[in-house]
Amino acid sequence: MLSGTGTMPGRKPPVPVLISAEHASCSVPDEWAGLFDGHAELLQSHRGWDPGTPELAAALSAAFRVPLLAGEVTRLLVDLNRSSGHRQHFSEFTRALSAAEQAELVKRYWQPHWSAYREHIERTPSRLVHLACHSFTPVLNGKLRNADFGLLYDPCRAGEQALARRIAEAVRALRPALKVRMNYPYRGTANGMGQQHRRWFPETRLLTLELEINTRLLERPDWSAVLETVVDACVRAVRRA
Repeated sequence: MLSGTGTMPGRKPPVPVLISAEHASCSVPDEWAGLFDGHAELLQSHRGWDPGTPELAAALSAAFRVPLLAGEVTRLLVDLNRSSGHRQHFSEFTRALSAAEQAELVKRYWQPHWSAYREHIERTPSRLVHLACHSFTPVLNGKLRNADFGLLYDPCRAGEQALARRIAEAVRALRPALKVRMNYPYRGTANGMGQQHRRWFPETRLLTLELEINTRLLERPDWSAVLETVVDACVRAVRRA
């Protein structure tokens, strides 16, 4: 759901900003809990949610003093960062549900999230900067991910590319040891909420980036300082927009 502005000290950015975290929760409402009997460990894993994103999204929302749109259920129930009809919209736990049951999941969880996002863009009189918070596992299918922090954007949208580069430059300046990569570990044009809304809103109305944090950072003793670095870098970059 879309929450109010953060309460920590900070100044409003010169451009409107919205923070989101589609995979901020691994929760399962009671009526659907039976689908996941015996799979508590999987729900707690990266399959169930994006660890680290609640903290990152909340810190960004507070620093910018802007709204936060955060998912409240596990993506294994219905994935809030996948478009309707996408093969990963439903997981192996919900793919076999009846059409009526799937429609109920969409109505309760997916549609409100997407509607809140679109309505926020439509209510914003000028261009909106959307920062979506995500995280990725250090190793996938036996392959080591060679980055600490990734920035996903559409290379065809010059404003997004410029903003991503400013954030990357700020992170490197503040904490040179962090390895930052562009459009990694995924493509910025892969299916997602921001990517889908690029089809409906031109660059003059929407700049949307995904911030990807390597979850190995959460295990470091300086995780809080790293988090602060990323937030500070985003604030500096957006205020130059």
